[in-house]
Amino acid sequence: MIHDPISFGMTDHQRAILGAVLAQPHIRRAEVSDRLGISVQTTMRAVLPLIDSGVLTEIHAASGNRGKPARELGFVSASLATIGISLAVDRVRVEVCDLAGQVLSSSNQATNYDCATVQLSDLDRLLDTALAELPAKTKIIGAGVSVQGYLMSGSTRFAAKADPAGWAQIDLMTHLRQRLGVLVQLMNDGRTLASSLIRCSPHQDFICLHIGSGIGGGVVSKGMLVSGANGNAGEIGALFPAGPERPVEPAFLTAAGLDSWSNWAGLPQGETPTLLAFLDQSAGAISDAIATALALLDFEAIYVCSRMPLDLLSAITDRLKVDPIGATRFDGALAATNAVPLIYAHHVPNHAQLACRMALDAFLAAADTPASKG
Repeated sequence: MIHDPISFGMTDHQRAILGAVLAQPHIRRAEVSDRLGISVQTTMRAVLPLIDSGVLTEIHAASGNRGKPARELGFVSASLATIGISLAVDRVRVEVCDLAGQVLSSSNQATNYDCATVQLSDLDRLLDTALAELPAKTKIIGAGVSVQGYLMSGSTRFAAKADPAGWAQIDLMTHLRQRLGVLVQLMNDGRTLASSLIRCSPHQDFICLHIGSGIGGGVVSKGMLVSGANGNAGEIGALFPAGPERPVEPAFLTAAGLDSWSNWAGLPQGETPTLLAFLDQSAGAISDAIATALALLDFEAIYVCSRMPLDLLSAITDRLKVDPIGATRFDGALAATNAVPLIYAHHVPNHAQLACRMALDAFLAAADTPASKG
């Protein structure tokens, strides 16, 4: 069931072609050649093994014109897949998605963890469960891990909120590589979110603020994820003071008088004086943190992300007030200010699926540079 991408034998040309097909289902061979800058002959030589191995399919496109019909390429559902893992203080989640995004298997353990070895044992058990549910034809080509915590030097270990010292002693990346036999990508949850937004955001410079059981974030500059020395750039949570007033998901649940969001009645039904007061208080703290980050990073947009209900998340972003750089300089001359950063509410229910995409991006990255014609 588990297959390393090297042993699977996919060349850079084939990865590039696969990426083109995933980006544009039913793309034609000639369009693939034009997009990648490779000859039709090279495209044909690369495509045929993918068809023979059941990764791609090819059908004749109806054109209504005389002559040989064009051939359209498509991805074969469940042929190739990635594993996505989410590790947080209150849960472990494992999902396997095929390269088109279809969820093939999913397993979840909701527990308040305080021991790294227990959480790792649960992860291994959930991996066994998820992999056992896969179709026999499915080949795994990579794994991604989104962790709640910060990466240690070398980016193969991390310190997690559940058990910082315990997790720091576990080389999670090596453990998973040996167990799964595939390439493994490891990011903290805020940077996982920021990375996922690169593909859909109209902006090249933005920050991602993640509100979960803690506060994290990620930074994108010129369309590229900023890593930093140890892979922890964007830890915006450090800009918020500790304490019960910290705007984290459990505090919002408490203010709403709920144990879980499954009982959320929505706005305005859920608007209680306690919740409204906490919304205003939280918006002030978030606005101050964003203002500090803006002065340092000069971004054009902010994505406030959470698994909290979207209407509640939007109520937070509607209350945010961020002045552009220059608004308090030069005696308030408005002509000397920049544009006000745009603010978006972004609901993210599942980090494991984002981790699946992280693994796919890494697999395709080797083919990002167009090959020479051949």
